[in-house]
Amino acid sequence: MRLIRHSIRFTLAVIVIVVVAGPASASSVPDGYTSSPSRQPSNHRSQSAGWEFSNIRAPSIGLDEPVLAGIDISVLNRGVGHWSGTALPGEEGNVVLGGHRTTWTHPFREIDELIPGDIIYMTEAGGSEVMYRVRETFVVEPSDVWITYDQGSPTLTLFACHPMGSARFRIVVVADLISSHGMS
Repeated sequence: MRLIRHSIRFTLAVIVIVVVAGPASASSVPDGYTSSPSRQPSNHRSQSAGWEFSNIRAPSIGLDEPVLAGIDISVLNRGVGHWSGTALPGEEGNVVLGGHRTTWTHPFREIDELIPGDIIYMTEAGGSEVMYRVRETFVVEPSDVWITYDQGSPTLTLFACHPMGSARFRIVVVADLISSHGMS
């Protein structure tokens, strides 16, 4: 049964990716995205901090990993990295996480299998889990840093190289906060 469910999820994910296989335009920021003044550039020294401060779980793809501070390559080589200056789990704004798909620990290997409605859990500062529901998946150019911008509501954005084994594009999964700080 699990194999059948996995096959169906994979097929649906492939269909979604094929439909949006071309990257979104790098020429402008989509409506509703606003850069946060606290968001740090990808080359800022804070991006190499590397200390563990949260955890991410996505049961539908078997993901259960610690989240490390920063998205410097030295951090991503150790696991899932949090883009410095973006929101923290359960807070207003956009929580932005990056991870490898095929190299090092490859925590986001199956990121393309997340489909709308899947639940992602993160641990917030107080130790409670917050829940996000996957809204959409799309592909962008590596230069499209607007994916790290706030979207007007609490969101979680996951990104990784795409297609698997290539750094040509980035696959992006966006999820909306549905439960926070003991709320249901």
